[in-house]
Amino acid sequence: MIIDLTTKIEKDSEAMKWIETQEDKLRAAGHVGTHLDTYGKSDIPIEYFKSKGILIDVSDICYDRDIDGVEILENTFVIFRTAHIDKFNYGTKGYFSNHPQLSHKLIDYLLEMQINFIGIDCSGIRRGQEHQPADRLCESKGVYVIENLSNLQKIGCDPFNVY
Repeated sequence: MIIDLTTKIEKDSEAMKWIETQEDKLRAAGHVGTHLDTYGKSDIPIEYFKSKGILIDVSDICYDRDIDGVEILENTFVIFRTAHIDKFNYGTKGYFSNHPQLSHKLIDYLLEMQINFIGIDCSGIRRGQEHQPADRLCESKGVYVIENLSNLQKIGCDPFNVY
């Protein structure tokens, strides 16, 4: 089964309206919908684009909590389902304010495990002023954050392939 995890953006959405208000519309468009940020202009290894994935459903324990008892293997794509994108329409103020975030301890643990990607169904693994530093830290360790994923409720619990 193939599941598309990208967030669809409607032409008349709040996100598209936001792009129109930006001076650099092309750069702004790169931060809309499902995307990853590469601040250091990294060359992402091609083998990353076919990874084993694991889904960690934290929808019932969100908002800056750690997880226990989950086996994280090297070179995996670790996806967190917070269900935030299911509660708030993408692009709305509610979506971007007070979204769940990963604890610093959890981010450090994931980096130690030498995974490929961290995926999440909200606008970042940390909020506000901590968003970019968290993404930069991950990138410096060869781990890339993919934000605004959707359809995570369709993924089973077993490891799966991510392309």
